[in-house]
Amino acid sequence: MGSDYGRVRVRYIYGYLENIQNNINRYINARGFEWTNQRSLIIGFSETIIYSGKNRPFDIGYFNPVASHLEVELNDRLNIVGESNANAVWQVHLDYCLNTEIRLSANYLFDELVLDKEIQKDKEHGRAFSLRMAVSPRLPSNDHFITIYGSFIYVGTPTFRHLLGSNNFIQNGKPLGWQGGSDGQNLSIGINYFNKRNLIFSLSTGFLQNGEESITRQAYDPYSDYLRGKFPSGITENVIYFETSFTYSLNDNISISSVLNLIPETKETYVETNFQLIQSIF
Repeated sequence: MGSDYGRVRVRYIYGYLENIQNNINRYINARGFEWTNQRSLIIGFSETIIYSGKNRPFDIGYFNPVASHLEVELNDRLNIVGESNANAVWQVHLDYCLNTEIRLSANYLFDELVLDKEIQKDKEHGRAFSLRMAVSPRLPSNDHFITIYGSFIYVGTPTFRHLLGSNNFIQNGKPLGWQGGSDGQNLSIGINYFNKRNLIFSLSTGFLQNGEESITRQAYDPYSDYLRGKFPSGITENVIYFETSFTYSLNDNISISSVLNLIPETKETYVETNFQLIQSIF
């Protein structure tokens, strides 16, 4: 559900994720607010919640699109009373065009906050952030469009996990959001090309680090602790990768797309090709 009021936009979702072992039902609920100057700037704030429970039905407490998770939970308005049956994260995002050629994007997310460092000594925040800069230079011909970009993603070790593992930010064993999950970081650069007719091509390379406690390895396990430690944790997986993809439209109804992922150190290669028939509906 969403509404657009020109400079202000709001969004709300409520959905069922899956049923896992011991008949535990898992759900997602989210709400977001954006403001834009309708020219070059978008600033937004969002809240996303995962909640679960054995044979747990949809929770009426989350049907209010403007209610905060903390307000609902701390006032005991959930169908399971307590503070251990849901997990929420809060995110601020920004999208800014400096001019017609340069675009900056940023996200900052909090999962857990350490507010009193004397009481919670040696503990760390559960947080994540990403930065991206894209440059689209003017070309002599208006028939071609190129974007060169660089990005950095950081997700803390305990981020997206919960004391109750069924409330982790996971669906079908895969992370919700960044494909690296958690306990990792990724630095990448790339280029995108569009001929403004029928061809989209992209090429990128990057360096990915993932630790032992990544949510991709232990999808439904709870976090071990929030004590500050080595990042990424334990034995770290370090990967240099290359990725290329293209989509080519033969006509208005038929397109071909392909993706190639290459990891030189492991000699691992992944190729996926799709043939798509698009039918117009009148």
